[in-house]
Amino acid sequence: MRFKPTPELCYLAGLTGHATQAERSQVGVLTQNEQIEERFIKYALKLGVDTKKIMIEEQGTFKHVYFYHSKLAKMIREVLKERTSLPKRRRELAVAFIAGMFDSSGHVRNEKITIGRMDKADELLLELMGVHNVTSKIMNINEFLSLIRSSSILANGIDL
Repeated sequence: MRFKPTPELCYLAGLTGHATQAERSQVGVLTQNEQIEERFIKYALKLGVDTKKIMIEEQGTFKHVYFYHSKLAKMIREVLKERTSLPKRRRELAVAFIAGMFDSSGHVRNEKITIGRMDKADELLLELMGVHNVTSKIMNINEFLSLIRSSSILANGIDL
């Protein structure tokens, strides 16, 4: 990476990573969770996005929160491309990315945790961080939760 990634940027990359954006300079998330919406806005502001450029659209019970920022969008694409190298850089960057991934598409059902829309690079990143997974199902739940609990919004409410 030609820039120094931050935990905030890595969290946003994990959060927005698998969303399809029609516009390459758009960064956004579709959520029903107000805390995720607030964190998305907080991190965007911290990364230099002007308050006036953050848009919020109601879509049924969901909110689409997004902004246009070509430089940040490019940096997020680069984090996504090189996410398996995050643990070598700084462990906290990989943790932030995984927390964003979980907050975006993590599910808890019947005492099982899964993360939807994972690809091979996501699975490899989890394995590099000591989290074993099989077809999006997390096998060592306690280790996974202790890894991301401090960075994830959704992991804080899970008690298995």
